[in-house]
Amino acid sequence: MVFKIAIGICAVLTLMVTFGLVYYYRHGNNAMQLVLATILTISNGGYFFLACSTNPSEALVANTLSYIGGLFLPMLVMLILADFSNSKLPVWFTLFIAVVNVVLIVGVATTGKLGLYYSDVEFAINNAGVAYLIKNPGILYYVRFVVLFVETALAIFFTVLAYIGRRSASYKTMMVYISMIVLSFVTYLVEKLLHSGYEYLPFVYFICSLLLVYICMRSILYDVYLTVQEKIAENSTYAYVVFDNRLNFVGCNARAKRILPELKEARIDSPIRTENFTIKTMLGWIKDNAFPQDPSKSVSTTLILNENRTVAKVLLDCELSYIRFGIVKNVMGYLVALNDVTEQHDMIEQLKFHDIRSKREVDRQTLKVKNLQESTILGMASMIESRDNSTGGHINRTSACVSLFVDHLSRQKQFRHMPDSYWYAVKQAAVLHDLGKIGVDDYILRKTTGLTDAEYSSMKTHAEKGAIIIRKILKDVDDKEFVRVAENVAHYHHEKYNGTGYPDHLKDNQIPLEARIMALADVFDALASKRAYKEPMPYEECFKIIRHDLGSHFDPELGEIFLSLENEIIALYQSFEGTDKAR
Repeated sequence: MVFKIAIGICAVLTLMVTFGLVYYYRHGNNAMQLVLATILTISNGGYFFLACSTNPSEALVANTLSYIGGLFLPMLVMLILADFSNSKLPVWFTLFIAVVNVVLIVGVATTGKLGLYYSDVEFAINNAGVAYLIKNPGILYYVRFVVLFVETALAIFFTVLAYIGRRSASYKTMMVYISMIVLSFVTYLVEKLLHSGYEYLPFVYFICSLLLVYICMRSILYDVYLTVQEKIAENSTYAYVVFDNRLNFVGCNARAKRILPELKEARIDSPIRTENFTIKTMLGWIKDNAFPQDPSKSVSTTLILNENRTVAKVLLDCELSYIRFGIVKNVMGYLVALNDVTEQHDMIEQLKFHDIRSKREVDRQTLKVKNLQESTILGMASMIESRDNSTGGHINRTSACVSLFVDHLSRQKQFRHMPDSYWYAVKQAAVLHDLGKIGVDDYILRKTTGLTDAEYSSMKTHAEKGAIIIRKILKDVDDKEFVRVAENVAHYHHEKYNGTGYPDHLKDNQIPLEARIMALADVFDALASKRAYKEPMPYEECFKIIRHDLGSHFDPELGEIFLSLENEIIALYQSFEGTDKAR
């Protein structure tokens, strides 16, 4: 009875861990880990029902459920580690392994009928009242060990490959996955040697689910750097370096490697060993601020890049933010933002002899740029917490198209009264136009067929949600014009000129100019690009549809100007061909 209760507790705890992983992983690209956690839960449920079985039929069904973990855990770990090492398994091989494992589980399920996996089974109950099956191996039983050997060998190979040649892969995480296979296999052998009628694998699967929690916690660190929007990262003047809470190096962007070349040789999950004065000072500074009273607030300082008096000193504005995880928001790591402020510093030094008003203006402008950078990063972090489901190609193409369109509009006579700051704000806001989609359910965004009325209604809420998110993440930005333009672009880019759009059914000039501009670029890209449910339209047909909808969907004056740029827009899209931004 006690053993049954123990297995039941393991099954319940494994289920709770799986729910926890689903909750924290719901916004990320961790499908394999979630599948792995799910099969561990199913297997432990099977072991519990097997122990409680009262007849052979119940025991055979429970035995099939319990085998799901043993059969599919090694395969999933192999696929995860292949992805970690950036290796490409042939599609035919992946399908073959999957089919073989499905055949094996079918063989287990048909035990007592076909006798392929077990030629014969006998139902028994041990002295503790725990039900189990006495099994005689069939031909598929030995096939399983061949498959297990192949999967384990490949998993080890991918781990070694990543450790030798790919510094950006976490070998610690990969070793945790390997330990799952080894621990499960060793426990299975022990069970066979003891012949006690007790199953110990449920406890091992519970341990594996806890190891997945550890992997989830590590992933939070890596995602902070890896999921920053590519367009923001390309244009950023900031360098970013990420450490875990033991000051092991986790990652950095290209800008950081240019400022601190020693980071090119740094290994993931290892301390940075260097004599570089700036890095040593930075690590010491992080240690001094490792346990803040309020982790939600960042800490700032200024570092000197070199101490050589024969070389001009470079000053780095250094800001420390805390990466937190879990319900109690424990500090899991540190994000260090570095910005070269030498020019600003020199400018301030030169202005010391001028009136205080000029100095304050320089300070205000410097702070303005910094606040904008910080708010953008905070916005991306907010998006990561909600869900990382951005379509980077669409964002890059539409923002580039808006930039081209705006450059032309600003030279038109009827728009020359608009300040340059407005056109700049429109360009910058274009990248945020679909930000509200992070609040729409995954299954709707990724659906490959038509949406139901309810699903379409949910999809349409992304416009209002985007405006709310932008208002929140840019609330501290000094440039109120940019905040207003960005909010309008997100909120009203699906309004139509005749008032039939959403969310507020605005029409004509009630729709902000920036939203009317965005609508043209957004719809054109939707027509011209490939989607899960359609192939890209020819450019000529896209422009024909735009022309047809002038005055109904689009501002006719803006639309005519947009159509006049047909050759330039086509050339822009052709420049993306052969890249990950191609339509």
